[in-house]
Amino acid sequence: MSRWDVILSIVFTVALVAVLWLFFTNSAFFDWAFARHQNTLSWIARPVLVLPYCYYAWRRWLPGVILSVLAIVTSMFWFPVPVAPREDVLAFLAMERALLQSGWTAANLLGALAVAVYFGLVALAFWRRSLWLGFVVVALGAGLKLLWSVLFSPEAGVAVAPFALFGVLLLGLVLALLHGLKKRP
Repeated sequence: MSRWDVILSIVFTVALVAVLWLFFTNSAFFDWAFARHQNTLSWIARPVLVLPYCYYAWRRWLPGVILSVLAIVTSMFWFPVPVAPREDVLAFLAMERALLQSGWTAANLLGALAVAVYFGLVALAFWRRSLWLGFVVVALGAGLKLLWSVLFSPEAGVAVAPFALFGVLLLGLVLALLHGLKKRP
């Protein structure tokens, strides 16, 4: 890694830690972010932002990988509060809020570990240039997110389904196109 890569990696990591720290320690920021997360555009943005994450892992450019995580995390508050949020979205986010505000319970530690392992495995698969394994990890992650959502919010967990499916289909389409381009003479 070049000196600039190291500097950018540190800057993006500090920014990511700062956003997460602010999110979990400042209730006004937490409420502000969750109000904006009611906008389902943020639910669409996350799977789209997995694409640059995969790309930068493929290119083995750590600053891009970290910046992509920062974008995924902050995308929850990029969009305005919706005028009329969906009821299933409100119910699901109420469950997520309660869970995140319950402190570092064993379930929350396991959830945080699962997210970190997911991102690590996705990055590792693409870093090692395995499109197929990367796709499988993303698909399994989306499936597990959907399962978790339904288990923890039986009445509203299916609200996640179209967005999880969209993310898997989008990545599959992009990878299929890349694979097709790679086979062309």
